[in-house]
Amino acid sequence: MRSVGLVLAAGAGRRMGAPKALLRTAEGETWAARAARALGEGGCDRVVVTTGARAAEVRAGLPPLAGRAPVDAVPVVAWTSGMGASLRAGISAAWRLELGLDVLVVTLVDLPDVDAAVVTSLLAAVPPRSHEAVVRAVWDGRAGHPVLLGRDLLPAAHAEARGDEGARELLTRCAGTVLVEQSRRAGSGGDVDLPADLPPGTRWPGGPGPLPWDDRAGTAC
Repeated sequence: MRSVGLVLAAGAGRRMGAPKALLRTAEGETWAARAARALGEGGCDRVVVTTGARAAEVRAGLPPLAGRAPVDAVPVVAWTSGMGASLRAGISAAWRLELGLDVLVVTLVDLPDVDAAVVTSLLAAVPPRSHEAVVRAVWDGRAGHPVLLGRDLLPAAHAEARGDEGARELLTRCAGTVLVEQSRRAGSGGDVDLPADLPPGTRWPGGPGPLPWDDRAGTAC
């Protein structure tokens, strides 16, 4: 089974105050690189990262390999229109770069709880008819990301991705979705939108210092 991992990382992070793809872990790894590594080390054969806001900086922070998986940065021309444009560009790139792909594993750049073990658990749960598969991570009873889609569903996902909806409607009508509970893992699996919710040790883009706060207003710059 050939698998491609897709990181949706094109957004500007307006509520965060900076592109979340450029935030750094305590070890200095960008969030885009961390997400790519989770997919590659989790078992994907290739990783695609979509870029939009400050694309050159995001691309520069990506490793050439994640595990044994090549990492490709893909620009999203209409990235300001929402996550749907990022998903469409990522699906097209995955199809073009890995012509024999069977499944696509989609994750978001702002999910600190998603690591290689989460990705491995989804790939291990793919049913025999992988081309029609839908596998989702479940966090405390709530279906979320990553989401695995079989190749037969990718045309519909591409066609329906608009605005910030992504493939939500497609997922709601897919019968036989395999749910993989992640309750044994730390964290909620939720995305991080505000500086106050960042994991300890997170570094701001452009330097190793603390997160920038506007002391006059008490809110993130």
